[in-house]
Amino acid sequence: MNNESTILDSKVKILSDYLSELQGKISSATQVMVTAGDWAHQVLYNEHCQIFNRRFQEKPWAIVYCGHAKDVQITYKLAMAMNLPVRIRAGGHDHEGECTGTNTILIDVSRMDTVKVNDKGLATIGPGNIFKNLTTKLADKDVMIAHGTCATVGISGFIMGGGWGPWTRKHGMCCEWLMGADLVLGDGSTVSVDAEGANVPDLLWALRGGGAMSYGLVTEFRIQTFVLPPKLIRFHLNWNLYKPKDSDQPECNHPTIKVLQAWEAAIESDQTSQLIGTNLQINAKPAGDQPFNKDTVCHNCRMYGYWEGDWDSLNTFIQEWFTDKGVKPDEVCDDGEGGSDSNEVYGENLMSNWARESFNPILKARHERGEDLLAHPEHKQLLLQGKPLPPDFDDPAPHKITSRLVEPQGLGDDGYEALLQSLTSDLLLDGNRKLGLMSYVTLGAIVGDYYRENPKGGDSSFPYKQMLYTIQYQT
Repeated sequence: MNNESTILDSKVKILSDYLSELQGKISSATQVMVTAGDWAHQVLYNEHCQIFNRRFQEKPWAIVYCGHAKDVQITYKLAMAMNLPVRIRAGGHDHEGECTGTNTILIDVSRMDTVKVNDKGLATIGPGNIFKNLTTKLADKDVMIAHGTCATVGISGFIMGGGWGPWTRKHGMCCEWLMGADLVLGDGSTVSVDAEGANVPDLLWALRGGGAMSYGLVTEFRIQTFVLPPKLIRFHLNWNLYKPKDSDQPECNHPTIKVLQAWEAAIESDQTSQLIGTNLQINAKPAGDQPFNKDTVCHNCRMYGYWEGDWDSLNTFIQEWFTDKGVKPDEVCDDGEGGSDSNEVYGENLMSNWARESFNPILKARHERGEDLLAHPEHKQLLLQGKPLPPDFDDPAPHKITSRLVEPQGLGDDGYEALLQSLTSDLLLDGNRKLGLMSYVTLGAIVGDYYRENPKGGDSSFPYKQMLYTIQYQT
């Protein structure tokens, strides 16, 4: 027997011993899925391996769906004792696929999804909660947290990475409201950390936006909620529409820089408190034959927002901050309600298209083709209602290319030039949009009342509190 075979046999024995011992220690609430099995099992296993970014096709040795915190500890400690690499997955939305890995033990906490709220508004939240379900449960109690924009994102990586979303201008990043957590540390021990008044333990400070899953395996979050306002309007504004809709070149009614600067002025103002959160999506386009000029180039622009108030006050805002500045929107769209007075299901109305240009084209294409929709009644209902879809149904998932943040002093002339030049590219081909190939940036507002009034936030480790907004390139 050669050396390679000996090493392989040793790995097989270690993995076999691990799985055998694990099954004898974990509770019945925890399920273990391995690669071995017939073709039907292989198909099922491959589906369970998927994460949101389909670019990464990793194959763990075993996926352990933990049902209890104790099982997370058991699974982790045993893997460490046998020198087996471990990954941890909650929502599976890590853009770079770090929540999974080939030849690893994948601890999946997606089934740990309990939600409880006490009489002081402190929510005890399991690490497996995704926003579609979590926000609905909270809204039913007339409270909310500063969640994200995509319904299938999980709370774990979101809050530990900071947590930007449609409430950021008013309530800051979600991490600012993390009051406590239970977790398994690197040595396999467990610990609970809680803020006691102004005293914030170092570990809790690190969990507040210091990096997802960097400091342990979190098995419970304790997050302070806020009261859901009675009136909340979800809306979006469009400039420079595509006509026809699958054209690669938009109409040129408003130079992009004018739209961008009007949006920047609105988010930086202390007179726009009712705009509790917003982002601006700018779609890239082929460079074309015209020489580039940052002051005249036009792109399709779309502003999404949450507005606390009624339509009269929202229309006044649009008039003052856009129309009167020479950039009257070509479209004003009502995306539904979200306040405590609303009869709509909160989580089912999270706007997937806040960060996903492909959302509406996919809805249209699926509807026209009718791809086995009758076999998936839930998917059909979501599709026809224009609601968010599960990531394994919304294909292809977007792939983030890179992110940047804008300093308090703003982009400046050079910054505007670089941003708009990057969105007017000879790397993009005519016909891309018709094929469903979208490239764009989303600019997510950070600046607003919360960080203006709380420059240090809630004593978090999140380092970008004073930035104006995020820039996220996606394609």
